[in-house]
Amino acid sequence: MSERIIDPHVHFFNLVQGQYDWLQGNNPVPWPNLDTIKAPISVKQLQHISQFEIAGLVHIEAGFDNQHPINELHWLAEHLSGHNYKAISFANINSHPDDFNNAITALSHPSLVGIRDITEGADAMRLSDATCHDNLALLASKQLIFEAQFEVEKLTITQQLINYCQQLQHLQLIINHAGLPNNLSIWQHGISQLAQLPNCWIKFSGFELLTAQMQAQQQQCFNFILQHFGQHRVMFASNFPVCQINASYQQRWSNHFELCNTHNLWQKLSYKNAQHCYQV
Repeated sequence: MSERIIDPHVHFFNLVQGQYDWLQGNNPVPWPNLDTIKAPISVKQLQHISQFEIAGLVHIEAGFDNQHPINELHWLAEHLSGHNYKAISFANINSHPDDFNNAITALSHPSLVGIRDITEGADAMRLSDATCHDNLALLASKQLIFEAQFEVEKLTITQQLINYCQQLQHLQLIINHAGLPNNLSIWQHGISQLAQLPNCWIKFSGFELLTAQMQAQQQQCFNFILQHFGQHRVMFASNFPVCQINASYQQRWSNHFELCNTHNLWQKLSYKNAQHCYQV
């Protein structure tokens, strides 16, 4: 292998023990190549198809058991035994603070570094709930990351997150999937505001979830993110296996590599930044 990478956004599925209603329920997501996405794969198999050495990874919750998300962490400890990894689990970010505290306590596990609660579309309004401040404060006090997955161009919500981060300066906020751009100019405004927060990072991934027009504008989006966030708070990620909507794991990382005009930049975005951010 010519390079080492840390992939900070991957999912592994156990369709026998896990639930994954969004993937295998009565109304699964309408993505192409769903059988390929659902196919079981190990880290060893993933390494075999990668042109880069996977020196570490961050597993992002995938709906294994949202009622008892600790079960996913226990399974990962078996599935990823012997591998260098950290885990982002699930907790409802706008639940009552007592319930949230209990949920985080129940997630005690050596691999845990943070939580994600997807708030795309209409669910973004949940980030405005008064309970979110207290819940994010708890995460900050425990040095746990909050992974925010929502459309950054929802500027009211973006401003709310900015307010939280300004009030909770020890909170570590990571924007998933480049902030899911759709309207480029509005997205750029939101990105420029978030980038002013020293405790906000962003992952460049997830373009397979966007329109064909936005997929064609990856370079423009990348340049804008890099210009505003700088070289130390941006991370390349695969979103595997979801990236297989339109690209293999190898293709996804090759595309990332081609975005960089220097080797130093590539090393930061593909390895060093994720290593520092997640301590993986």
